[in-house]
Amino acid sequence: MKKIVSAFSALLLLLSVASCNEDSAEFKKMENGAYMKFYTKGNSEVMPRLKDEVTFEMAQYFNDSLLFTTVGQEPMSIVLTEADFEGDVVDGLLMMHVGDSARLMVPADSVFTVMLQMDEIPEEYAGKSIYYDLKLLSVKPFETLEAERRALLDSLKAEEEAYLAPLREDPNNVVTESGIIILEKTGKGKVAQMGEYVDFHFTMCSHKGDTIMNSFGLEPVEIQYGEEFMGQGFNEAIGMVPEGGTLRCVIPSSLVFDSVGYEQFILPYTPMVVRLKMNSVMDKAAYDKRQAKLNAEKEAEKNRLMALEGKTMADYIKAKGITESPTESGLYIIRKEEGEGNVAQWGDEVTVHFIIKNIKEEQLESSYDYERPVPFKIGAGEMLPAIEEAVMSMSKGAKVTLVTPSSLAFGDYDMGEILPPYSPLLIDLELVEIK
Repeated sequence: MKKIVSAFSALLLLLSVASCNEDSAEFKKMENGAYMKFYTKGNSEVMPRLKDEVTFEMAQYFNDSLLFTTVGQEPMSIVLTEADFEGDVVDGLLMMHVGDSARLMVPADSVFTVMLQMDEIPEEYAGKSIYYDLKLLSVKPFETLEAERRALLDSLKAEEEAYLAPLREDPNNVVTESGIIILEKTGKGKVAQMGEYVDFHFTMCSHKGDTIMNSFGLEPVEIQYGEEFMGQGFNEAIGMVPEGGTLRCVIPSSLVFDSVGYEQFILPYTPMVVRLKMNSVMDKAAYDKRQAKLNAEKEAEKNRLMALEGKTMADYIKAKGITESPTESGLYIIRKEEGEGNVAQWGDEVTVHFIIKNIKEEQLESSYDYERPVPFKIGAGEMLPAIEEAVMSMSKGAKVTLVTPSSLAFGDYDMGEILPPYSPLLIDLELVEIK
């Protein structure tokens, strides 16, 4: 039931509430604890059980407000599992016959604490009820679901075998002892031994041609050979590709996702067509040497960017004729308007408006787009360090412009061309309120 309620939990929290005129005395407590009031009774004798699939229409109300409805949409279908708490929607459906329509009364406290797993109940909901109008349209028995599931699995298993059989029989292909079918293999370099490090690209597709995963055109995959990666069959395939070579193979489902599949993305009994390109195979000494070289290159690039940042800031300060001195942390605070009252202190709760730009004065973010100032607690790590430092020199109503080193902003975070790593920022800041 968690999925039914969580889909519109955000709406629950946003709606304003009015007084509820529902008379709880009209509701009858059912044998399983559900509080219900029936509108109409169908002619069917069919009632659902746990593990049955039910299809139903639903509308959800709190006080006089409609929160959610399936009217004009597809009805809801779920397989009934144990109720999250006594009297929830599952319990309500279990008390209905096909064709019945009823209203279910559910404690809002239970919805928030059990279904939504929230630590606190919003004040406007505490001690009140949420109502569900339900109409049970149909029931598919568990036995039918199981028969359909078995028939689907048998069909998928037969489909896989029909796909694999001719590939196994093709004399141009090689079948390993485990059942992997090698379609094509190139290269004569060394192959990985257990514990060595490999660097490769791969594509994994279903036997119907649907791409499941692909690393070509992206960063290569780097692992220590032998560690778990995409299942037994894929790991075995990695150990067959020579350094600098390629491998194209078919891995039976028994060596990948088996008769289970993967959630809704991969059906059971789906064989995988894999293409691998082995970029390098390294023993630990070679790997450590390469890592040391990469780390040195990264450190050199970091130092280059940090030096460039210092020059960029100095050039900007000079070009704009800024005469203020930086704070100890390197932050320039250019005061535009003075405020009134006390200066904000560490631990204060404040609200601010801000416009954040890169050094080219291209806007990255603005609180004015939210149509309200942004609240945060000074010292709680909820805001950029530059803004936290600046507000502790401001009083209510003050406005400043900040020239901010990356150490007080996004540091080495890479936002692409608009904000590379170690980029200074420009921030227009207004302290709206000190609470």
